Amino acid sequence: MLTRKSIVKGLFGLLVSGALSSGASASSNLWFFSDPQDWSKRENVYRINESFSKFEIRYKGKVQVTDNDKDIKSISPNGYLTIEKSSFGNSRRLEFTSDSQGRLTRKYYEGAKERSYESDGKAWLQEVLEEAIYRTGVGGKERALRIYKSKGVYGILDEVERISSYSGSFSFGSSFFGFHSVEVRGFNVRNMYLKTLVDEASIDKKDLPLVLRAIEGVESNSTKGTLLRTIIDKYPLDAYLMTKMLQTTESLSYNTEMGNVLRKFQSKYRINLDNYDAYFDVIRRMSINSEKGNVLKPLANSQKLEDRVMVELIRSVGQFSSESEKAAVLRVVATKMSDNTDVVREYIRTVSGIGDSYRYLRDELLEMVAANGVKPNQPINKAGVLSLLAMADGYTSNTPKTVTLRRVNVSLGNDSELVSRYFDVVGSLTNEMEQYALMLDLLYSQNVGRQILSEMFRVAESLANRDYKHGATAILREAIPYLPADGSLHKDFFDVLERVDHDSGKEEIVRMFCERGNVDAKLAVYLLAVVEDMEVDVERATSMILIYRSMPKDENLDYIFDSVAKKMESDYDYEKVMIAKK
Repeated sequence: MLTRKSIVKGLFGLLVSGALSSGASASSNLWFFSDPQDWSKRENVYRINESFSKFEIRYKGKVQVTDNDKDIKSISPNGYLTIEKSSFGNSRRLEFTSDSQGRLTRKYYEGAKERSYESDGKAWLQEVLEEAIYRTGVGGKERALRIYKSKGVYGILDEVERISSYSGSFSFGSSFFGFHSVEVRGFNVRNMYLKTLVDEASIDKKDLPLVLRAIEGVESNSTKGTLLRTIIDKYPLDAYLMTKMLQTTESLSYNTEMGNVLRKFQSKYRINLDNYDAYFDVIRRMSINSEKGNVLKPLANSQKLEDRVMVELIRSVGQFSSESEKAAVLRVVATKMSDNTDVVREYIRTVSGIGDSYRYLRDELLEMVAANGVKPNQPINKAGVLSLLAMADGYTSNTPKTVTLRRVNVSLGNDSELVSRYFDVVGSLTNEMEQYALMLDLLYSQNVGRQILSEMFRVAESLANRDYKHGATAILREAIPYLPADGSLHKDFFDVLERVDHDSGKEEIVRMFCERGNVDAKLAVYLLAVVEDMEVDVERATSMILIYRSMPKDENLDYIFDSVAKKMESDYDYEKVMIAKK
């Protein structure tokens, strides 16, 4: 049976295979999509069931409330709002409908009988509208901006606290895909006000600590991570604010989100004596070794760290529970650290703590520091490489295999025989962490060519299928700069990414492509397919805005963009994407 997702995938496959590149119109192939969604088609249903009462709110279109929050100011053309509440069998209902010109009609019912709106309905609306606003977000971004303009940051933060008192769960459905019941909390409305504040307002430096403190209370890791990355992008941070930012990052509970925020942070700011304590507090808070390693390896590669910071980095690596990941980071550190006595002493102490089961890794690292950080795998001729590959293939344990394979990483070049033989041996490794660490080391060792990348993506796909998605995502991130400009390996790349199930990793990769530039029509389609697979609107919206700013202007591509945007259930995030298009 065809699902919406499989149909969209089929469209993407059709366009990537040639429709866009040939300049042919794809309009005739879009018969299974309705027209791009507008506000008049966005219907939402909220149901709150309590012991002896039921509260239901339905609306279609954009609803705005008056400045005093006592009445409905407007509803977009052809929209409506229905508020119904029943207690102990008695029910009351308000109906607001907007005609094609946006003119409102107001009706009030008690049970099945219509009563006067002016004498009875208006008074009841004033009783229930506040609850509707705080439970469902009716009034949306416009209300949040109105509060910000009149009361500033403090007004929004006070409102966020007030909304928190309406945090009980209720069900929500979007009629665009048919009603389905999911648990929603008042926290979602609170998040909408915080997103408006961060996205739309200009926050004064002195108020940022208060905003960051409020963000700490956000339950959604995706929302919290996106808000933090937006602040990093939007506002210059001094030493004090950097510390506050890192302390808020520590409150995240997902390793992928923490890693994403830290990589964003360290791409813009140096880790130095002013902020390194807070930075390594976040590293220690992370529980997945590969995620910690995939923050620290880029840091060591991209920044010249002060000796005290390097000592702390090495010390934090010593706390890893995985000897393989520990060694992977220390290999990068060995080529970057100074010969300062404290640094070298901490490095040797940490390496010496690697257990005897990984003595091959331990000896390799000690050999590197003895050579003053120069890797012992200098270029070797073809006969030597084949000999070492035969030696690696003969080992039955993973660690001697990987140590030997690393010795030939720099010598593979574009020799197809060597590359094929190398990856045959890589395929015999049974330890996922050592396998992915070997791939990263290969990427760090040379400018990898097409054949190496193709084989590497097979390894990454195998890792993802074996539920080692953190490692697969790390390989994809590091491989982006080496992808051929002709897009010939994009399918292999995105086939792997499709097997990654964390939105944060997908959002980061979309961002990396967009920041790199050169997003042609085919690449844009692949990136939109990634967004279509995401489940969280806040990261989906952020990704779509980046894609739209980077992609070429093309009627067919624009149609696909709008079709993917339809999947968003959040009015706030949908509107954010649509406004970015204007």
